Amino acid sequence: MKDQNDLWGEERKVVSSRLYRPEFANFTKICESEGKSVNAKLREMIRKEVNEKMGDVLQNG
Repeated sequence: MKDQNDLWGEERKVVSSRLYRPEFANFTKICESEGKSVNAKLREMIRKEVNEKMGDVLQNG
């Protein structure tokens, strides 16, 4: 498996979503309990979902 940092320098895209205040509050509590930033947790969740559906993009190119 390639290092996660292999994509540094690649073009990045922005993903956003609107959440209701209670949803965001609960999400930030999850992030805090895991010691992760909101962005880090979102990247982790998106990467997990994509890997489950499409396979590891770093391995498959």
